[in-house]
Amino acid sequence: MSWLKQLKDKLPLMTENERLGKYSTMGVGGPVRALLVVKNFDELTESVFAAKIAKAPFRIIGNGSNVIFPDEMLDKFIIINKSSSISIDKITGRVIADSGVSLSKIILEAASNGLSGLESLYGIPGTVGGAVVVNAGAHGSAISDYLKQATLIASDKKILSCKNKWFDFGYRKSKLKYKKTPSPTVVLNVIFQFHRRKNEDILRDVSAAKIFRQTHQPIGNKCSGSIFRNPTGTDKVTGENIQMTAGYLLERSGCKKMAVGGAKVSKLHANWILNTNNATSADIRELVERMKQAVSEKFSIELEEEVEFL
Repeated sequence: MSWLKQLKDKLPLMTENERLGKYSTMGVGGPVRALLVVKNFDELTESVFAAKIAKAPFRIIGNGSNVIFPDEMLDKFIIINKSSSISIDKITGRVIADSGVSLSKIILEAASNGLSGLESLYGIPGTVGGAVVVNAGAHGSAISDYLKQATLIASDKKILSCKNKWFDFGYRKSKLKYKKTPSPTVVLNVIFQFHRRKNEDILRDVSAAKIFRQTHQPIGNKCSGSIFRNPTGTDKVTGENIQMTAGYLLERSGCKKMAVGGAKVSKLHANWILNTNNATSADIRELVERMKQAVSEKFSIELEEEVEFL
């Protein structure tokens, strides 16, 4: 395999045949052809350029909270992004964050400097890069509301600086989400524009987001984020619209009783799947299909997956 040999020469810390389960919050995944953990901006950039030059099929993974790895050998080069530098300008409200920074970290760092914006996303187990690709959000607020521009490595190996409009953001999507090529565009870092606010008010909202997730989501279990998008096209739902959320439709379709192998639907929230007993990717995939079928039969609504099966 020519690309593997080229990467070995350029990236000596790269490993082979490592199991991916430990890099996924769901805890599933078989071996991967090649894997490298990068710890800063320079290592991330070097590894991406090496992959593109070698024509290696690769993917960048942050916390692995929105992806389900396969059980069989994944014939790709996986880069685990731990690049985590943050720069904060308290005067202008500009925050520059590497794509490997966790969402909760950037929210707390901004809050400690009196800067507000993404508090409702606190506790979402993702990184800045992944959050940009899927336009992560909660309670009517999303990454796209505060992203000013981002630095990318494009498919043709050019480094670009792209403003918000370039991403064509929508509900749980961006231009990058649907570009699943062997040599994808990679987010290196992001500039956010936050606004000043009293620290106690910011921390109050952070605490509220934390409490909400602790009481409504199966935090602490082996799981990914929400399995399906809301058919309403928004996560800000009130009144009768609550009956069109994915969680409501799944619960009313009897999905909380479902299980396949070691995977089962959470009793706390029907839009979450738990790995309770050495679940496989195949278990999770079959359970997802049963959930979709149940909602389709009861409500004639086809749910769209938010989690990605790689």
